[in-house]
Amino acid sequence: MTQDKSKEIVSTRVFNAEPDEYDPSQPRIGRRESEPHSTEITYIHDVLKTNFPQHHPLWDLHHYFEHEGEDIDVQFDISFFLNYSIPTTLSSYHAAEHGNRVPDLAINILSKSTWRSDFSENLEYARLLKIPVYAVFAPFDVATRPYQPPFARAYLLQGDGSYRFIDLRTAIPEARSSAPFPQQDQLDTGTLLPFNFGLVKLEKTHEKQKPLFRLVLIDKETSRMFLSKVELQERKIEQEKQRAEQEKQRAEQEKQRAEQYLALLRKNGLEPRE
Repeated sequence: MTQDKSKEIVSTRVFNAEPDEYDPSQPRIGRRESEPHSTEITYIHDVLKTNFPQHHPLWDLHHYFEHEGEDIDVQFDISFFLNYSIPTTLSSYHAAEHGNRVPDLAINILSKSTWRSDFSENLEYARLLKIPVYAVFAPFDVATRPYQPPFARAYLLQGDGSYRFIDLRTAIPEARSSAPFPQQDQLDTGTLLPFNFGLVKLEKTHEKQKPLFRLVLIDKETSRMFLSKVELQERKIEQEKQRAEQEKQRAEQEKQRAEQYLALLRKNGLEPRE
């Protein structure tokens, strides 16, 4: 369903929920306010940086834009620019210094203090700026019932400038996440991005045994998740262990065959030559 006004796709539960615990008029350094929040920002940034070196991800920065003569300051946990490179690290992203480019993807990870703004003003900013994909997801139970995990949503920009959103409410257990993701467990980004989204239910839990979830990026061709640098290293180590074990088994089999051959020779009264 396509809708052209963000207020039409923001649940009134956002405004009826309990008030935020922080003063939005005060400076706020970053959005990270829990271990899962911080971990998932780092994880997504690592996956993007490792697998898409021709593109550029940013993490946890203020983004400054100008829209119709008005200055916009918005924070995204992750922003991703296709076919673009920034040679230096940044303290914040000023679009005017980068040809007024907007990211091709912006992701916000829902948290107890920011989820309302992620579904309201941050969403509206993304629409006004015509960011092709704006995505949100819940790493654990941080919001009201409609957004209970497993939950991810992607807003996809349409030709008329409105957003169409797609929800994903299924998660693959971490133990099975190395297998291809079924199509129904992928959030399809169409031609807007070089990957789809999926959700993984992690084996570890948050405090009070709350389940933890991870937003993962899915290869459109293989339906397998793109791995982080650490995961690739772990996979390489595991593959080397498997090869070493296979070599050990082959050597043991050769030894057994040689011993069986010698036993057969001696049974027939023959001694092997030195």
